Amino acid sequence: MIKTIFGKIMLLFMAIIMIALLLSGLMMSQVVRNAYLDDSKQQMTATADDVENLVNLYSKGVLSFSQLNEQIAAKAKADNNAIWVINSNLFGWLMEDPSGRTSVTKEEIQTYYEDMITELNKGNTVRKITEANNVFNTPVLTVATPVVSGGQIVGYVFVHKQVYEMEQSLMAMYRQIVLAAGISAALGIVLTYIFSKSMLRPLSVVTLGARQLAKGDFDIHLRVSSKDEIGQLAYTFNSVARDLKKYEASRESLIANVSHELRSPLTSIQGLVQAALDGTIPKDEIDHYLEVVLDESKRLNLLITDMLDLAKIESGQFPMQMERIDIGELIRRVLISFESKISAKKLEVEAALMEEKIYVLADMNRITQVLHNIMENAIKFVPENGTLRVSDEVHGDSVWVSVNNSGEPIPSEDIPYIFDRFYKIDKSHTRTKEGTGIGLSIVKNILKAHGQKVWVTSNEQDGTTFTFTLKKAN
Repeated sequence: MIKTIFGKIMLLFMAIIMIALLLSGLMMSQVVRNAYLDDSKQQMTATADDVENLVNLYSKGVLSFSQLNEQIAAKAKADNNAIWVINSNLFGWLMEDPSGRTSVTKEEIQTYYEDMITELNKGNTVRKITEANNVFNTPVLTVATPVVSGGQIVGYVFVHKQVYEMEQSLMAMYRQIVLAAGISAALGIVLTYIFSKSMLRPLSVVTLGARQLAKGDFDIHLRVSSKDEIGQLAYTFNSVARDLKKYEASRESLIANVSHELRSPLTSIQGLVQAALDGTIPKDEIDHYLEVVLDESKRLNLLITDMLDLAKIESGQFPMQMERIDIGELIRRVLISFESKISAKKLEVEAALMEEKIYVLADMNRITQVLHNIMENAIKFVPENGTLRVSDEVHGDSVWVSVNNSGEPIPSEDIPYIFDRFYKIDKSHTRTKEGTGIGLSIVKNILKAHGQKVWVTSNEQDGTTFTFTLKKAN
């Protein structure tokens, strides 16, 4: 059983070539044979007409019997035909046959040619191929014409040619056709081989790349110059390899970050509990350290919750319940929820919200989470006595919501990665700022699920501004 694509293509092309040659050969053979038979019939009809004219010349005394016989014999020999001249009583009185036959009886004519005689008596020329059921005991092409004298049918001229002789002539043509077909098949197979090899060579490169990819080696770049479907496959393969390489790097980074984020609070909790059990911590300070353990466990629970939420959002397991929302009212409620943190840092809050109600089409709970995460992030990084600004604007069919804080700007090299999971500007991952490093990633994915976008701008003059869009409701 053929297993390779190359072998299957070769077998398919060879089968197509052979079937095409066979069908074309059969059709050509039939066309040539019919053409040859038609040509033979015309030639034999002309011979029959010539013999009829000679017989009429003989009956008029223009030709002697010997001259008549000589001319008919010459025609029979030239075309290898058997020529009979038969009178109206069905007696053959003149016969020329290169095969050596010298006579034909009335009984034989009546037995084998009675239907032709009937047509001849009507004045028609008759052409017929008879099988072995004739006086020659072999397939014969016969052309017969009546001999007319004085308006009366006085006899008949029969011209016979053995079909075998015609087949011999056709065989020469067939040999040429077969030779041409053989040459065409050979050329077709060679060209198919060359074409298949050149076509499948890029596919073999892709196969080797796939094997390399299966081993976990994502540093792959296939060099395929063709622009056809296989070239496009190689291009797609290279793109997939690059994406997998990025995914692998992201996965390794995620594992490292998750391990770090989980290990830190767990280590803190373990150390404090062990110290309490060992008596290292004075009894009058145990309540304080228990509060620290509680805070760390809350951070750990928050981290796990954020990770689960992010996983669900990315996998589409958080279907969006779209509804009309008064975005100004929602912003005010979220601001109020941060009142204690705002007061603790003595922040100046500027809410530049539109006076008229602006409705958006979104999921209430998810957009509340977006606003909460962005505002929490803004409050976290604004210095004491700083400024927090919130605004909304209508831009065509969209509503833009912006949250701005004063303070130190985000370095430009960090902005492209600010929405990545666990990405922190503080590369040391210290605990000076609370947070899981997942909040902004959740924001981006929620807005992506809404078909919206979010971006950040940051400079020393204007501070840092997070802006996201929502679809305006009718």
